[in-house]
Amino acid sequence: MNKLRLAGILKIILPVFIIILFYQCMHDEYDFSKLDDEMEIRAGILAPLAYGSLTLDDLISEFDSSSFISSNADGLLLITYKDSLFSYIADDLLEIPPQDFLEFFIESDFTIPPGWGVGETVILDRTKNFPFTFSNNEQLDSMILDEGTMVFDIYSEFLHTGQIIITCPNIRSRLNNVPFTRTIDIDVDDGSFTYNEPFILDRYTIYLTDSVTVDSTFSYMPVDFHVELINSGAGFNPGERISVIVTIEDIDFEAIFGYIGDYDLLSQTGEVELGFFENSLEGYIWFKNPYINFNIKNSYGVPAAVSISRFTGFKTDVDSIEMIFDSSMDTFAYAYPRLTDYINNDIYKDTTISINTTNSNVSDFLSFLPSKLEYSLSAASNPDGPEASYNFVCDDSRIDIDFEFILPLWFKADSFALVDTIELDLMNVDEDADFIERVNIMLEVSNGLPLDIDFQLYFLDSVYNHVDTLFAENSRPIISSGILDPADNTVIAPGIKTSLVEYTNEEIAALNTVRYGVIRAGLKTPSDSNGDLISVKFFEDYSVDFNLSIGIDVKVNSNDL
Repeated sequence: MNKLRLAGILKIILPVFIIILFYQCMHDEYDFSKLDDEMEIRAGILAPLAYGSLTLDDLISEFDSSSFISSNADGLLLITYKDSLFSYIADDLLEIPPQDFLEFFIESDFTIPPGWGVGETVILDRTKNFPFTFSNNEQLDSMILDEGTMVFDIYSEFLHTGQIIITCPNIRSRLNNVPFTRTIDIDVDDGSFTYNEPFILDRYTIYLTDSVTVDSTFSYMPVDFHVELINSGAGFNPGERISVIVTIEDIDFEAIFGYIGDYDLLSQTGEVELGFFENSLEGYIWFKNPYINFNIKNSYGVPAAVSISRFTGFKTDVDSIEMIFDSSMDTFAYAYPRLTDYINNDIYKDTTISINTTNSNVSDFLSFLPSKLEYSLSAASNPDGPEASYNFVCDDSRIDIDFEFILPLWFKADSFALVDTIELDLMNVDEDADFIERVNIMLEVSNGLPLDIDFQLYFLDSVYNHVDTLFAENSRPIISSGILDPADNTVIAPGIKTSLVEYTNEEIAALNTVRYGVIRAGLKTPSDSNGDLISVKFFEDYSVDFNLSIGIDVKVNSNDL
């Protein structure tokens, strides 16, 4: 065998012709066993170079790596694009404000003259209902705390020693259900006793009681004060008192129960780049049955009403289309866990809200080929008020909302094209051009897709000026679609196309200024008898088969090889 000195040129020419085969989608399908750098050159003979088969799965996976391909039970191919919109957790949304209770007075309502009953114990019992205040009409009945601090600020005017026993019957330890109790010693009898100390409420549960007034309902916490004063002989007078100020702060809950009130559970405005509709696409494509799913995973034990106030697709900053919804999408609900789910540790509930052709203009929206999506979503808690449901929220409760575009490959298209710019450096292509008189490449394609396909490769120089095209514009090959069954428009036989490209040595040498290539693969669905485009389906067993052959005429004899 003679050594093939033309390998340098083939390494340039061969990728050019391979690239145009379905937008760089066949690189895994070639059998290059027929190509050898130890081959005999026989002028004018076409030698098999590569052959293979391309399925739609191959084509689409290269076209958009951000999506994934699947098929339904009938074999219809689906393109699915998924992304996350946002996520809210309870710590980001709900806070229990610090509770600063008003000053409370434990007063004497009797008189004991000085010198009477010295050494006897005088008892004062009082109960105070301290109201819990919230900002969103909450009516809570219990809070399981991770952390919390209760502070008692106490001042006594009594001229006696003794002790104060403070009991909170509705604050109970989670370890043994024992009420919170503290004893404070009054150790001076000159009326100047003061006390200010924090008590840690970590791992306690606070139970609140509802109180209904004329115009509102509020939650409160009772506190019992038991005061024992040892009579010093200084006497007791009406109006003498112990003042108490209670503060609960640094509240961090593990779970809260009751009616959490009127919250915007989510209020989100944002944008998402749509990777499968890039600006390199052009033309018209209209999907027959696309849909967009909002997948909601929720562990807030709270009903909510969701509304979509904005859903706009953009090609540029000003070129946009609005998603239009019917009345069923004005507001919608999603699943939420109930108290029994909390008890059973089953608090995550899934909901799928589908935007489809029955409730929106989603087909027109997607035919616009938007590359970016801007949206605004909001959800208000408890739309039916406090009587409709019992709420709970855990500290790790969250709402996660993802979305997915599902595009069944069932569409009609006209002048729809995949366009891409590639690096194509042919700087040294003229080095061996003198050895070549002519290169002929034959491409035979058996098209099993319901699409007419045409190709063009534009050669550009280093500043993107036009140099040449692979095919003359009036002879660009168009591969006809497969033959369709008129009953259901499925492919019953492939379309066949054979194309021959010829390059002379002068034309090869002229490509040495080429640094880039622009590939354009045009797609079009067939028309009916009236000339109207028809919608066709694409199944997983559809494919395109091809054979590539090359012939080289050289101007040298074998002694020069």
